[in-house]
Amino acid sequence: TLLFDERGNILLAQRSPEKRLWDTYWDGTVASHPVQGETQVEAATARLEEELGVDESQYDGLEVTDRFEYKRYYYQEGVEHEVCAVLQATLHDTSLDPDPAEVGGIMWVPYERLHENRRWYRQLRLCPWFEIAMRRDFQR
Repeated sequence: TLLFDERGNILLAQRSPEKRLWDTYWDGTVASHPVQGETQVEAATARLEEELGVDESQYDGLEVTDRFEYKRYYYQEGVEHEVCAVLQATLHDTSLDPDPAEVGGIMWVPYERLHENRRWYRQLRLCPWFEIAMRRDFQR
């Protein structure tokens, strides 16, 4: 899920050091995995509340904008092979309450600049699925 402010900045979240895969990497706002019978929007809504303290009154129009399959290995620790749904919304109230067990840090970044000038942000280790989602978003 990618959340934006009204100026086009994206909210990136750093994965907790406790994560087994891609710990301390920067990701889109939240990543969720729906359980059986749950929609992508329902799963994302729950994760936004759990990880960042963002409730539905702070945004509107959370919608699926893309879907893709990817497979990436993370050192010798494991592999991710899954279908990613990309959801997007704009925050009208940017108040956050991050859960430190899930989120190592947060950062607002100009989305278009991040995409167009990736080398300016090379100190940010980005999760592979976020890089794919961002590239595909700008190709549409």
